[in-house]
Amino acid sequence: MIERSRRSKNGTKLLVQFTDEELALFGAEHPVVDAPYLSGLDEAQRQLAVQVAYRSLCSHGAVAVNGGTGMELPESVVTMLQVRSSAKVALLISKSTGDIGVLRYHHFGADVVVIEDVTDDGAHQFRLISHDELPDEIDAFCAVDGAADGHGASLTLTADSFASGRLARDLWGEGVAQFDATVWRATSDGSDGQLLLGFLLGTSGSWSSRRVLAPLEGGEQLVQVEPVQARQVGDLIIKELLSEEGTDLIPDEWHLMRT
Repeated sequence: MIERSRRSKNGTKLLVQFTDEELALFGAEHPVVDAPYLSGLDEAQRQLAVQVAYRSLCSHGAVAVNGGTGMELPESVVTMLQVRSSAKVALLISKSTGDIGVLRYHHFGADVVVIEDVTDDGAHQFRLISHDELPDEIDAFCAVDGAADGHGASLTLTADSFASGRLARDLWGEGVAQFDATVWRATSDGSDGQLLLGFLLGTSGSWSSRRVLAPLEGGEQLVQVEPVQARQVGDLIIKELLSEEGTDLIPDEWHLMRT
């Protein structure tokens, strides 16, 4: 369903919104993008959901082509999906605040970035921004109210003890928001390890964690945890995850901490 009047919280116009099943109908599934609704269905249920999506689109004015096996989409949407499918790098940031979760993908094209917000119910909201707008977009997405700055010394924990939350009261108190961020590369097979940044923002402090996701080789995984300022989450994601993508894609000035 095309929507051209809605805007994101920072004012960027929403280009289009599709569901899991609509993207599957278009052949626009992506190797890294989650499909929360379809992933919970078996094959028969999946096929039915896609058929229902087709009928729904037709009833809302979409034009069927190729004998009813395809859909005609606006050129702007086709171009956006082409940029998304051809992007070699995508920045993933998940955001959880209370019962609300959003997984945001930033697909890097040559001239633009396709932003894709995926909700828990399988809705995909798409917007286009320029590369220069990306730092402000990330900052706005990672900004939350009510989180305190972290303080104290850095810690090294086992993955199990970190996941258990036993230190929550001492380190961050009542949780306000949680972020996880990583970079997907189309050319990587995962054997070189994938850096995962985590951020826990709470009423008593904000902390970052750093893990390298690599094939298990035995031994206990360790997690580095250190205090951060709550407003620095966006800056740290850019500095830690995008600095290796090259100056043509990520300008050096992005990595300067903004005060």
